[in-house]
Amino acid sequence: MKTSQYILCILLFIGVLFSLRGQDANGNGPFRTSPQGTFEQRRQQYIDYCSKEGDTEGQGGRTIIFKEITRVAGGLPIDEKKVQETLDVIYYNRDCNDFTLNGLLRLEYQNREKPILSKEMNGKVEDCILDFKYWWDDARRDTTYKCYHTENHQALYHTAELLAGQLYKDKIFKNGMTGQQHMDHAKERLVRWLDFRFRFGFSEWLSATYYDVEVLLLCNLYDYAEDPLIKSRAGLVLDMLMFDLALNNYKGVLGATTGRIYAPTLLTYENPISPVMKLVFGVGQYLPRHIMGSTALVTSSYRCPQVIEKIGTDYSVTMRNRQRNSIEVADAPKYGLSYDSELDTHLFWGMQEFIHPLAIRMSKHISETHDAWPYRDYDRYIKIYDDQIAKYGKVTTPNLDRFALSEANIETYRTPDYMISCASDFRPRAIGYQQHPWQATLGNKALVFTNHPGSEHLNVTPNYWAGNAVLPRAAQHKNVVVCIYNTPETEKIHFTHAYVPKDAFDEVIEKGSWVFARKDDGYIAIYSQHQIRWKANDEGVINDLIADGLQNIWICEMGSKQESGSFSKFVDMVSKSKVMTNNQDVTYNSPSQGQIEFGWASPFKIKGKEVSLKVDYRYDNPYSKTLFNTRKMEIKKGRETLILDFENGKQSIK
Repeated sequence: MKTSQYILCILLFIGVLFSLRGQDANGNGPFRTSPQGTFEQRRQQYIDYCSKEGDTEGQGGRTIIFKEITRVAGGLPIDEKKVQETLDVIYYNRDCNDFTLNGLLRLEYQNREKPILSKEMNGKVEDCILDFKYWWDDARRDTTYKCYHTENHQALYHTAELLAGQLYKDKIFKNGMTGQQHMDHAKERLVRWLDFRFRFGFSEWLSATYYDVEVLLLCNLYDYAEDPLIKSRAGLVLDMLMFDLALNNYKGVLGATTGRIYAPTLLTYENPISPVMKLVFGVGQYLPRHIMGSTALVTSSYRCPQVIEKIGTDYSVTMRNRQRNSIEVADAPKYGLSYDSELDTHLFWGMQEFIHPLAIRMSKHISETHDAWPYRDYDRYIKIYDDQIAKYGKVTTPNLDRFALSEANIETYRTPDYMISCASDFRPRAIGYQQHPWQATLGNKALVFTNHPGSEHLNVTPNYWAGNAVLPRAAQHKNVVVCIYNTPETEKIHFTHAYVPKDAFDEVIEKGSWVFARKDDGYIAIYSQHQIRWKANDEGVINDLIADGLQNIWICEMGSKQESGSFSKFVDMVSKSKVMTNNQDVTYNSPSQGQIEFGWASPFKIKGKEVSLKVDYRYDNPYSKTLFNTRKMEIKKGRETLILDFENGKQSIK
């Protein structure tokens, strides 16, 4: 062997070692930050992983059916004991059994294509599907609490009802309706739900948990809906969801602001949408506990458009995305919606605006008529509103609903070395729930955000890290976020804090009122108006930066080696920048963006010019400039333009 050939072999061997480093037997690895393989390769990899290594421990059988679906796709026999466990979960009639039913329906459609189940088990599956309660207007009453009303649950129930009706058109279901009647009932609601999503986006914006669920139901509709318009429109909404993921992920982490967040998603790095992103974009990781959307995707005929795939993994360029999700209830008439219509109120309930003063009377009517109770105390809130109108001539406190997911004006700024994202001016000082106003992301563990805790614990919502007891007023301009807390005296927790996991960063430095951190070539600076102190968690991990007091101003500025030079230079520039605060007003001379002014009751200004915190577009970024409330969208990268025509149910490329 010649010396050159020998050297080449050594280099190839080293390359193989590096490609395998950190991988398991199926080549999955702990986390992928750059694309690996084609979709078809990843699809097979996922099937192998889920069939042999996937685990649903801790899920109480709720998602066990999805593992069986994947096993069937891999050519393995089904375990009917797991199917029986699935039926038991559905018959228990507990909340979220609509997730499970959508999995069971996918399996039954597979069984129709190629027999999988024994005759006896197939009979049991049929009985279960015929017995299910598909909507709150079914006269049979639930014996346990079930959530029908949120955005994702509405579509889960409607999708299940449509697919069940298609399977048994001429049969009588246990509630006395025929399959055809169920189809008609579901279609009336699904058509509206899909339309709202395309025009207004998801009110549960950028939620890792619920986007995973939406992938499941949209794949079910795309694969099995007999109505061609529902099928094609489900595919278009799925394209839009994939575009959301493409714009708001950083190297496989959906690290954006979100309408609904849970502590495990934030703190254990188990992002439920990660398996979907690994399948579609080749970045992220497979997670044994989160297999609903990804299982539907690997067994679906749906394929994400290549132009969206390319956007989703183009971390080489700096990209600023601004988008608007959801609406204000007060703006409903602009969009042809009425406060006196039960079907229109479904949109408000999907936004969890049950007690908004304009919607509350119809909410009460629906609850009393159908025994659907997101709230039990409507009369108390109606009296509050009526008393305010009598005294002031108007409702003075319209934002009393802590669950509300009304209009979110979002900015995400992504560079090769970091991403930062914020929902600007979202319901400041309103009571919060699971809303996550802003986050900076430098890696799958290197995350920074602030919140006002709802509890000292993690087993409630809002809790110590996920959600806010009282929402701040935040604003973003490119790589800078200013977040102002103005917490009422009545709140039990009198501090705000930042999540800064020291061990996730390569360097952490404190200088003056600033804390600086570096991850690879990405930099972050965190400022607190009031004195800060570090706190370790119960395991001794230092990740908690606390600022005592009911009011505080936090500033976050991002930088990188490419933008700022060395880390020490970034630290020096930012720490020398003047920050002037006066109660709830701040002026910050950003080394990258110039003078920034903001306040609790003051406008957001950049270099003396007021900047609107309202986004006029569904999407405003280098790839798409799509107006809000439109049924047509164009997405362009390079020479390729993807056209999503919702009105006509068509997708085209030019």
